[in-house]
Amino acid sequence: MSLPQEISIAMQEAIEYLAKTIRYEIQEADTHKVIVVSGWNNSDLTRQAIAKYLVGLRACAIDAALNIRAHLANSRSDRLEILSNVEEIIGSSERPLSPEQIETERNPWMAEGIWHLCLVIAANKTSLHPPGKIIALDRVHIAAKDHGFDLIAIYESQRFFGISIVETKAYLDRPNQAINHAVAFYKEIDNEQHNLRIRQNVENMRVALPKKKQNLISPSFWKQIRSYIPNPHYDAKKSMCWTNCRPSFKELIPDKNHIIVMPHIIKGFTNFFDSIAAEMRKFAMGL
Repeated sequence: MSLPQEISIAMQEAIEYLAKTIRYEIQEADTHKVIVVSGWNNSDLTRQAIAKYLVGLRACAIDAALNIRAHLANSRSDRLEILSNVEEIIGSSERPLSPEQIETERNPWMAEGIWHLCLVIAANKTSLHPPGKIIALDRVHIAAKDHGFDLIAIYESQRFFGISIVETKAYLDRPNQAINHAVAFYKEIDNEQHNLRIRQNVENMRVALPKKKQNLISPSFWKQIRSYIPNPHYDAKKSMCWTNCRPSFKELIPDKNHIIVMPHIIKGFTNFFDSIAAEMRKFAMGL
């Protein structure tokens, strides 16, 4: 099997497997909605599926329109490049990551990649994304500290289009701080401090869509319709009630139906990310 086929098949199988495995619960609050998605840490098979998807992201094997296309040569050079790209995130035996790099770079990138996978699943499981059906999703950052949006998607609801902007944070025991940081960024968006960046991201996604769909999307649709999705990843030892009223959300432009907290509550936070990293290395080396 060629390298592009290996990557494409592995990603598709991961998406299909996790679409059947993950579970979610929708909750209502006075200021927002909550969708608790669980099942990411159920078994070795689940963690292996996540790892394969993340390796695929390091190979840029999924485009903005959610097509899995691994544009790679079937060569030893490209196989080694994928391993190198993976080790840039998870480290290597020659260059292991420091505890600070694990906390501030590796885990955040992996959390972002997992929620990219979640939104890909949501494109066909629309109740995972109540504002509308996701039709395009921009790629994840190359590195965790890159500037820009963690995740940004275009969605369609009846005859309208909107964008969802996800702020992903991986803080072991500080989910409230994760929400506060997300709100601060969303306020900057409301104050039009990121218009050019949004316009560039939207155009990257729009041009990947079929021409007929492109023609329906106005250049500044996102100024009228958008959703905010704070996405804290944290250890289950930290008890949280996500349906409590959050007054800071009332200061944002989107209404309560377009502010959706999607927490990832992880039993064994450190071990979870360590095990995903180990599975990423195993899969990449196997290529």
